[in-house]
Amino acid sequence: MKKHILTLAAVLLLSFTSCAKDNLTQLEQLPTKAQEFVKTYFGDYTIQYVFSDKEFADVDYKVRFEDGTEIEFNAKGEWTDVSGNRNCIPTGFILKEITNFVEKNHKDLCITDIERDFNRFTVELNGHLEIEFNNKGKFISYDD
Repeated sequence: MKKHILTLAAVLLLSFTSCAKDNLTQLEQLPTKAQEFVKTYFGDYTIQYVFSDKEFADVDYKVRFEDGTEIEFNAKGEWTDVSGNRNCIPTGFILKEITNFVEKNHKDLCITDIERDFNRFTVELNGHLEIEFNNKGKFISYDD
């Protein structure tokens, strides 16, 4: 009986993991919005790889550049995370309220990572300082 339960558990585990499919792909396979984002804000960067992560009906994408910078996109092609791997990232796509706040209050630092979810942005500066903003770019709090 114990063998049957373990076998069943293994089969179920394999069936769930087979639903997730990770693939190397090309930039041209990303949603148009993601392609345009990469070309507009990271056009001078050299792409190391483009990766699609398919889980059930959802697809996420990751673009990694040779300098270690990574961008994650959702299925609609909207960026969800941009990480400079401790290097400064371009800021042209970031809400002006956020970049103005950083420039005013942290002149000597730069943005190395920005993540967005449904109602907030989390920004990391090269001084390892994290700042939370709402979805309109209004400061919420520091988290160091």
